[in-house]
Amino acid sequence: MRNNFDFLYFSSVQKRLFTYLLGITVLATIGCSDNDKTAGGGPSGTEAGNAITAQIMVAGKPAANARVKLTESESLDAADSKFHEADKNGVITLENIPNGEYTLEAKLEDKAFQKEILVEGKNIDLGEGTLEATVSVSGDIGKKVDGTVKVRGMDHSAKVSGGKFSMDSLPAGPLSLVFIPDEKNEESSSTYLKVVAGESSTASTFAEESRALLLDDFQDSNYQNRFMPAHFYDGGWWYFNFADSNVTPKYITKDKIHNFTLEKEEDGNIVAHVAATFGDAFKDSTGNTQWPWATIGIELGKSDKALCNDISSVDTVAFRVKGEGAIVFAAIDETQKSNQEIAQYEFTLSSDWQKILVPLADILDTNYSYTCVNQLVWKFKSNNEENTVEIWLDDIELIGGKRLSIWKR
Repeated sequence: MRNNFDFLYFSSVQKRLFTYLLGITVLATIGCSDNDKTAGGGPSGTEAGNAITAQIMVAGKPAANARVKLTESESLDAADSKFHEADKNGVITLENIPNGEYTLEAKLEDKAFQKEILVEGKNIDLGEGTLEATVSVSGDIGKKVDGTVKVRGMDHSAKVSGGKFSMDSLPAGPLSLVFIPDEKNEESSSTYLKVVAGESSTASTFAEESRALLLDDFQDSNYQNRFMPAHFYDGGWWYFNFADSNVTPKYITKDKIHNFTLEKEEDGNIVAHVAATFGDAFKDSTGNTQWPWATIGIELGKSDKALCNDISSVDTVAFRVKGEGAIVFAAIDETQKSNQEIAQYEFTLSSDWQKILVPLADILDTNYSYTCVNQLVWKFKSNNEENTVEIWLDDIELIGGKRLSIWKR
């Protein structure tokens, strides 16, 4: 067996990860001997034939009889999938798996792991995967309601009483939690978090599923947005960049990584806040004019500039904003060699909060499309005597479209 359990995910991430096949249920029988293989298949009419093989390890030794479950990554019905059992060498093979994206979860006593798997018409050897200490997660839905929290793509759930819940025995890594209320008139809601082996974590900032295209509201005080699926968790960062030579920033972080401050307002709401004062343009040693500039932006989806995010189904980008000066909103397509800013929308900031609705179709140049957007940016534009732009930003949403249609591979 190869000792590179991670190779599948990283070598496949540039392909289309969201082959989302509705209605597929992984059915299987449990292998009982060392030579038996675990068989599985899709519903009638689904082409199958792919096999997934892995060796489950724990503390450097084979995890004999470890229990393994394979579930569609977006499913909330993992309890309907069957557990399979590894042999005495920790080896398990699942056969006749239809194409699609799955979460493989393995567990043995108080150890577990999870792995995202893309099945695309060929057998997959995951190599070795090591069980680690499990994790407990507790949290608050944000309102006093009852219901159930489920982990998307895994067989874990917990009852919610008065808005609070707790669950344990979770595998380390990214988790997508979905709250399903008991009351029929209540909206379901969801959140993402990444948990570390052996540690307890707290989940909050549940957003209603009707706002599934909420990019960020900053309520988690995190510079990484929660928009992408949980297993894309190494991407989607907010940033603030500016010209070092002739721009003076204000309200920036001490670590100077993300460069803007997240502030709590009187009502407890958290917003992004940053300002910049523009100096004069000047000619550098090569004779080129260096103009002052500053931009706050968000990496859309995964932070790999080679990947595309298809927001062509999105009608409008909406956000709340206030401040001083002017802002130019733009969508960035870094595959374009000349004009990477494929759409621009300028507006003047007000001292009061206002909700801006950017109609994407109306501002797009006919030479471009929204099928490969890497970033959304808000460019500062000074229009006052102080040459200062100050912005408070909150509640960035994509209106229209479907979340799972955006990550194009």
